[in-house]
Amino acid sequence: MLARNTQRILLGLILSFSLVLGACGNGEKKESGKKAETRVVSTVKGDVEIPAEPKRIVALYYHHILFAMDIKPVGANLTWWGGSPFLTEQEKDLTDVGGPPSLEAVAALNPDLIIMNSNNEENYEDLAKIAPSILIPYDGSRSAYDDAKLVAEILGKPSAAEELQTKFDVKAEAARKRIEGKVTEGTTAAIIRIEGKGSQFSVFGDNYGRGGWSIYHGLNLQMPDIIKTELIDSKAQIVQQLSLERLSEYVGDADYIFVSNEGEGLDQLENSEVWKSLPAVKNNKVIELDKKYFFFDPISIEGQLDLITDLIAKH
Repeated sequence: MLARNTQRILLGLILSFSLVLGACGNGEKKESGKKAETRVVSTVKGDVEIPAEPKRIVALYYHHILFAMDIKPVGANLTWWGGSPFLTEQEKDLTDVGGPPSLEAVAALNPDLIIMNSNNEENYEDLAKIAPSILIPYDGSRSAYDDAKLVAEILGKPSAAEELQTKFDVKAEAARKRIEGKVTEGTTAAIIRIEGKGSQFSVFGDNYGRGGWSIYHGLNLQMPDIIKTELIDSKAQIVQQLSLERLSEYVGDADYIFVSNEGEGLDQLENSEVWKSLPAVKNNKVIELDKKYFFFDPISIEGQLDLITDLIAKH
């Protein structure tokens, strides 16, 4: 009898202990299965803890990249970097916090994350008191798609940047097919700006706006050797205030010349013998670009690619 009672007690204890262990095990799985509410991001300003999925982002730069990734910030510095005609709808309801930004305007938006570049470094400490703040140092050698990778990594969405690049590549391939015969593998192009009432000019590379990314990376037009050496190999991206007498040196080998009209356009050159002697001018392969080509975010680049392809198709 005593043995049977002892047996029952032992079985009861074993069963109770098993239930306790089971409860503890389920609790651990529940905790590990929870989605983290915050993430720690390593930055030039040290480790910053940010929301895993921020809902109210103020972008003092890169708002256009957020738009491209289907993320809508609550505020941005539109004073300094806004106004792309390709982003009119997206920017329409976006609060402009100014440039330099108003700390009061930023705070009023109750952000849970602030993203900026080096232009706002002097305000970093004050901004960081408002909300977790990420500073991505400016680097002119990075493309819009390189910047997108950095932003996507911060937000824990690396595939979003890959999708942007793939989208552009697919669009670019279709654009090249539209102008087959007009543009071949060796077709060259130069992008310039007229200055000094027609007495000077500047030359642009592939990563300085003015349609450069679409022209060189989308349509795969090539640069004349001197432009590649002085702007790309040296990472300068722009050479300015060149005497008009040197125009043939830079663009004489170009099949197409794109002229960025920033107050001075083709009318400044109509009587110039240097200009009229260029092969691209003689062959009617000169295309004037207006201010909508200044911008170089993913959405604007795609829009520019469509327009430039249309312009080449007409020449």
